[in-house]
Amino acid sequence: MKLKALIVPTLLVGILAACGADEEAEEPKKEAETEQTAGQSTVAQPEEKTDAVATASITDDPAVFAKALSEEGNWIVAATKDLTLDEELVVNGEFHDKGEAANPIYRKLALYTQDEQRNVTGTFTLTVPKIIVQSENFTIVNGTVKGDVIVEAKGFTLKENTTIDGNLFFANEEAKETAVVEGTVTGVGPESGVEDVVSSASIVYDEDALIKAASKEGNWIFTILGDLTLDKELVVAGEFYNKNDKAQGIYRKLGLYSQDGERNVKAAYTLTVPKLTVQSENFKIQNGTVKGDVYVETNGFTLAKDTTIDGNVYFASEEFQKSAVIEGTITGAQEVK
Repeated sequence: MKLKALIVPTLLVGILAACGADEEAEEPKKEAETEQTAGQSTVAQPEEKTDAVATASITDDPAVFAKALSEEGNWIVAATKDLTLDEELVVNGEFHDKGEAANPIYRKLALYTQDEQRNVTGTFTLTVPKIIVQSENFTIVNGTVKGDVIVEAKGFTLKENTTIDGNLFFANEEAKETAVVEGTVTGVGPESGVEDVVSSASIVYDEDALIKAASKEGNWIFTILGDLTLDKELVVAGEFYNKNDKAQGIYRKLGLYSQDGERNVKAAYTLTVPKLTVQSENFKIQNGTVKGDVYVETNGFTLAKDTTIDGNVYFASEEFQKSAVIEGTITGAQEVK
């Protein structure tokens, strides 16, 4: 890996070493000497910093960092300090170990620096609303990700001494079964035992996924992972059973929140929708806010406590209204219509 020498020598050695923390045959000291003998300046030049680090995927700039993890980025990305991103981070594209097509598919996020002997000299925190992992065999090494991580691709690895200060979700069974979690997950994770929030097909974070999850082709429970706005009507349809077990009775649930392993709510979200139509019997909305009107066309609708409908609730019949359980708040009307 070749770098323009625009970073002070001590930082350069640490970062180059970080790029090869669990790779073979890396020689960070030799790389640094090569740049110096080329006659280039080793004095930091902030005005050229972005160009210098973009190609090497070593950066302290949030925008450059996000691009480096996109399909236009590199196989390895390293932070040089704590970083905060205001928007979700999508890790996508296919990459190979050391950038060589002949090597296995692999990608790495390094949240640390180290010396020439590969001793870790500093670890960093990446604060982000959520990370969506679409690159196969993506590994996070050292440091902390403060936010939720949603894994859609196989081969995800959370290395030892690495923390996700948030929830770890898998979008499908293959992603979950092929993951290696050696580090720590403070919230919901593969060992948390919180079945209803980690159900593989129920975790959604965009409009199309939510519409499908709510349909008769979806699951008994579906959960959004952040505020979400729909431009079209959301229809909750189909018959489902609690935890997909018929013995537990007909039941369906929309979770507008995330929680930790002890089921303490960590965040509540707002679903903004022009119209939400409920056709699934015994449907429950829990925590968070639905901003829009709700039309109930079946029995057993429940609005849990600490849950708000910022709009009106219309029942298709008196029977449906009488069978409803309203523990939360409805800002508008409640009537048969």
